[in-house]
Amino acid sequence: MTIPEGARRRYASPVREERARRTRAHVVATAGKLFAARGYAGTSMRQIAAEAGVSLETVTQTGRKPQLLLAAFRDGFAGDPDALNLDAVAGPAGPADLPPVVSRVAAGLRGSLPIWRAFTTAAAADAEVAAVRAELAVVRRADIAARLVASGMADGGEIGRLADAIGLLMSHEAYDHLTAVCGWTHEEYVAWAAKAVPAQLTLDWR
Repeated sequence: MTIPEGARRRYASPVREERARRTRAHVVATAGKLFAARGYAGTSMRQIAAEAGVSLETVTQTGRKPQLLLAAFRDGFAGDPDALNLDAVAGPAGPADLPPVVSRVAAGLRGSLPIWRAFTTAAAADAEVAAVRAELAVVRRADIAARLVASGMADGGEIGRLADAIGLLMSHEAYDHLTAVCGWTHEEYVAWAAKAVPAQLTLDWR
């Protein structure tokens, strides 16, 4: 039996789309490993292609170098580095449930620290990456502020400053400084952040 041409295309399309999705995920994951190990400047598109076992054209079709870095950064932090999970603060249970959330966030910070360092270094040298980094910071601040307001944990005033303070406490910057520079253990960071975040809610930010 001859399959109509249109039917053949409709049948094959989902297969091609799934294959393309897997290829893109593989390229992004490979790029992330190389960026984390060699840095942004030390990683080329040809190196990504060689390591991933695909053609250079496949890599360039997946995205340009800054786009691959951003995608790898997002994937490295559970798909969403710029909107930290503050449900324990913004949710109905309140700060009592914060330690487990801080622990999960800290695990994400630790796991994505190498790609974050590459992302930060690239932002200092690449205007496009710097623009994306600045945009992510704005989105992250707005997300934290919105969660706090929605939960009733903050009533306006200098809500932006409160969001900034909480965002900094649970950031790659703070984690990297305290663990890599100051020599804190991961567990010490988690214990400190679990106390420091709710402490911000007791301050008068107005």
